[in-house]
Amino acid sequence: MFNFFKKSQSQQSGVPKKRESLESLWRLTKILMENLEFEDVVYKTVNSLLNELGYLKSGYRIVVLSLVDEEAGGLRRIALSETEEARRATSVSTIPFERIVIPFSATQNLGIKVLMSGKPEVTTHWPDLLSPPLTAEAALTNQRSAGITTSMVYPVFARGKAIGTLIFSMVKKYQDVTEEEKDLLWGFTELIGLAVENSMLFTKLKNTSQQLTQANNKLQQLDQLKDDFVSVASHELRTPMTAIKSYAWMALNRADVDLSEKLKKYLVRVLMSTDRLINLVNDMLNISRIESGRIELLPEAVDLISLSKDIIDEVYYSKSIEKPIKFHLLEQSLPKVFADPNKLRQVFLNIVGNALKFSPPGGSIIIGFFTDGQSVETYIKDEGPGISKDDISRLFKKFGRLDNSYTATASSGGTGLGLFISKSLIDLMHGKIWAESEGVGKGATFKFSLPIATNELVEHADQYQIKPAGDIRELEPAAL
Repeated sequence: MFNFFKKSQSQQSGVPKKRESLESLWRLTKILMENLEFEDVVYKTVNSLLNELGYLKSGYRIVVLSLVDEEAGGLRRIALSETEEARRATSVSTIPFERIVIPFSATQNLGIKVLMSGKPEVTTHWPDLLSPPLTAEAALTNQRSAGITTSMVYPVFARGKAIGTLIFSMVKKYQDVTEEEKDLLWGFTELIGLAVENSMLFTKLKNTSQQLTQANNKLQQLDQLKDDFVSVASHELRTPMTAIKSYAWMALNRADVDLSEKLKKYLVRVLMSTDRLINLVNDMLNISRIESGRIELLPEAVDLISLSKDIIDEVYYSKSIEKPIKFHLLEQSLPKVFADPNKLRQVFLNIVGNALKFSPPGGSIIIGFFTDGQSVETYIKDEGPGISKDDISRLFKKFGRLDNSYTATASSGGTGLGLFISKSLIDLMHGKIWAESEGVGKGATFKFSLPIATNELVEHADQYQIKPAGDIRELEPAAL
């Protein structure tokens, strides 16, 4: 695991001594790996050798960890052992410990020399360790205050690169340091390199995770503000637009006033424009409620044939005068589907409304079904302008209209929001929705499938309900 025996000059260490050193390093490994927080690791780094392995009894008094600081351009003091000698040295220092940075250019400093050579150094003269930034006189004052005789500087490696140094200061002479102690110090520095690197990576990852969490929370807040703004703005727009529509309708239909054809044309345009804007407001409100989770979903067994007839009657009687369209309902024996009837009605109205808008006068709209025993597929086929293959993927996206020109928008009165709302609702009901077309000019077929209302689903319908806390709103009616 460690190569410290290779770095020892001693060839006389016996097996018992090696075993004892390995056991000591194993204990240090367990201590340092208990926590990956950087601050905890560096604190344990400078204290574990003295306290856990009893090196205080062997004359060691101060351990200092320094790491490369590229931004500061030097070797920065990171951690200092908590001993009386260390406190005495820092109490008289002219520069606080945490502000001591040895510049890379100070090649005469033993810390920089060890960092560059990768080999340990020994000194009895603290100016070799602290100058610069401290003056020689200040460094000697620190040394005398601590009562230190000898200091050994070892490189700290990570992935084969020197990332810092460890200084071991003691009250005994270098000649009294045993080969076993040197062996253990080498192993200790290699262990520290691994522990410090892991803790730095862990702390960096943790900080990045916290930053991402904060950014995500901020985005959620902004998204909520957006939803709130859309909701408030939509409500504020709908009230005056409804009033404008009412006044325009009354002006157009007054029996006691003869209006010129030009004025009638203008009033019809006002009615059409207000209708489109009100529909847009309704769609924006619906999207806001769906995306913010403020709608209720109460699934039950729904008869698709009966619902289709209701939709056809509603659309036919409300739009047959404006645009004659033939509806063909292909009735067949079908199982009921498991869905929220009100939300499914919204989907039907959106798709049938689109078919009505894009079908030519006198055209046909076909509503049919298919079942595979697991789900029921509903399809609505029109004779409209069709959809190119490149455009189909954009259909169910927000504002996913195929032609964004003013002319197309004005003629059809749509924004693409209806299909986005339909997909959102079908997804909530655990179904699928898609569109097919043979190409431009060949009409389009919109399909959606929903699960069959089995006895098990109906009996446990409450498990599939969505009942959000707080403000619950029904969806605004779909535009036709």
